[in-house]
Amino acid sequence: MTTPAMQSTRTVLESGFKIAPGKEDGYARFHDALHPIGVSQDGFESAYGGEILDSAWRYVGVRFASAEQMDAWHNHPRHKAAQKAAYDRWWTAVYIRKWREPAPSETMTGKVMTETRLVVPSPLSDAQLHALKEILARMTDVGASPFETLTGEYEARPYQLIGPKDCTPETGGVFYLLITHWPTPQATAAWQESTAYKPLQDIGAVTSDTFMAMPETRPRDHLRDDKLQREWTLHGQRQATTT
Repeated sequence: MTTPAMQSTRTVLESGFKIAPGKEDGYARFHDALHPIGVSQDGFESAYGGEILDSAWRYVGVRFASAEQMDAWHNHPRHKAAQKAAYDRWWTAVYIRKWREPAPSETMTGKVMTETRLVVPSPLSDAQLHALKEILARMTDVGASPFETLTGEYEARPYQLIGPKDCTPETGGVFYLLITHWPTPQATAAWQESTAYKPLQDIGAVTSDTFMAMPETRPRDHLRDDKLQREWTLHGQRQATTT
């Protein structure tokens, strides 16, 4: 008797990019022109991202209702051509990870990623942003993992904070996104129940979604051996082509 396949669930793409200096405006126009491709795909739920505060990386996140629908977007001819153009013209480094919700009968286990969305009526002032960073400085104390970008490289803080930024579909306010990694689902649940989380709720409307790591099951360029991350650097590519 064969075992039925696991039900595919909501899938999230977490990605960071570094753009070649001086090409930021061109990349922004390029990215905006591609936006309708994702929105028109079956299973598309949302796309969001922008500059990461106090980081050299830029963030792009995308949600689809299933892994298969995300793959269809990945394989769209215009998207495939756009990826090649980005490697050739715009990016100097990239990392891409996928995460998913557990199936209804599945227990979430292992390392997880939490997206915390903070929606406020207007962009945070410098004083409010400083206060927010002081709140987030407590995250290491409550168990957040160091925030890895490329393999073996880490942000100075155990999170990435993106915003203010618009989101598709719109959120009804100004949107900030907090990305954190945790060693277990229990660790992020404990944070959301702690006194380190409540001050976020005093700033604006807060929601958090947690996803488990999703290894790639199909061939992908620049895929790490554990199949949990794709990563590429222009420097590494140049080395590879000259050795």
